[in-house]
Amino acid sequence: MKYAMLGAICLGTTIFMASGASAQSLGIGAGTQGSQNYAANAGMAKFLSDEAGMDVRVQAYGGSGQSMPMIDAGRLDMQLIPSPDISAAVQGQEPFEGRPLQNLRIVASLSSSAYGFMVREDSDYYKVSDIEGKSITYGYTAQPTLRFQVDGILAAGGLYIEDMETHMMPSVPNGVDDLIAGNVDVAFFSLQGGKTREADAAVGIRWLAVNDTPEAEEAMQEFVPTSYIKTVDPGDGIVGVDEPTPMMGYNYILTAGKHVPDQTVYEIVKLLHENPEKVRGILTAFADFEPASMAPTYPGLSYHPGGISYYTEAGLVE
Repeated sequence: MKYAMLGAICLGTTIFMASGASAQSLGIGAGTQGSQNYAANAGMAKFLSDEAGMDVRVQAYGGSGQSMPMIDAGRLDMQLIPSPDISAAVQGQEPFEGRPLQNLRIVASLSSSAYGFMVREDSDYYKVSDIEGKSITYGYTAQPTLRFQVDGILAAGGLYIEDMETHMMPSVPNGVDDLIAGNVDVAFFSLQGGKTREADAAVGIRWLAVNDTPEAEEAMQEFVPTSYIKTVDPGDGIVGVDEPTPMMGYNYILTAGKHVPDQTVYEIVKLLHENPEKVRGILTAFADFEPASMAPTYPGLSYHPGGISYYTEAGLVE
């Protein structure tokens, strides 16, 4: 199946030789340790080091709100970033209003990942609509785009942030700590971060379901346009899921700065495309990775020329 790619028109196929690319030294950004984003980027760094012999350094930040400007300025090279974050940054949406990051380029879409609201297992909450008026983590000064994801999940459950008691947090791992300590009723987090298992081991957790309807998805997309409703099954190896649970889903995008050499990006995309089983092994969230789906269209976002060259050569784009 072929995918149309934004920015591929009028670009001819350029074949880059792999020689010399492995000498490229790369700085990869990552979220705080214990987060899914840190695990994903540390895994990607190991993959590039083991499979391509690249010199890769992982640098942790409080969130993509801190690392994306570093990539845009050429002080970092790449990072696996959730699609809502890069979309907001490139298009100059809050918190990047008036200062869009115009040097970010898509390398590849790796897989879908699920995010949601975590509650204690001994609570009476099973759906997002059950938590009206309860305390919830919010703010995320180090990860400001995550506020929209909280707003989107609430909307998919028929609620708004004004319906909640907000507890301001610097980052989502801090919010999980507060859930464990009993200071809040609800914490936003990814299903596969290290903190998820920590919370389950400490107090037992449950993930809340959103309404699985077209209207709920549309309400969610008002806040997070690149999101969709994703049903998580108990057999997926995720703690806190005992029955099929509809939640917010969106894709993890490998993002590079415009400054990264075309040859380097070409080699990385080729490596990902030709080694699907190893990519799936980077993180459980990438278990559904399909090489044919690496280059979907993201309105308003541009692919790196090195990626376009490989996708065109491989027949993945028209």
